[in-house]
Order: sequence, then structure tokens, then C-alpha cells
Amino acid sequence: MGKVTVTIYMEEEDKEALQQLADAEERSLSQMAVLILKRAIKQAQNDGTITPSQGK
Repeated sequence: MGKVTVTIYMEEEDKEALQQLADAEERSLSQMAVLILKRAIKQAQNDGTITPSQGK
């Protein structure tokens, strides 16, 4: 499965906090955002809020 580009709009203060978190974990801003999103998706799947993706 290939990677895609997604654009998000967020408050400046949230972006700054995300950057601090990324810096603390020695990740890029993009890598940190992907990690957080993956965690949220996995949690939603475990909770039954969404169904697991096929092929994973």
C-alpha cells in the first residue's frame, strides 16, 4: 500500500505542542502525527467504533 499526502489545518498552539512532542521523541512532525493517528485508529478498532481494515 502506497503513501498518500493529507493536509490538515490546526491551531498554531496545537502544532507547536505536536512539534515539542515530536522533538522529545526525536521524530519529524509528520512521523509524530502519523504515530498518533495510528494509535487512535487502533484504539477505535479495539473499541468497535470502526471495523479493522482489510488486509492488515
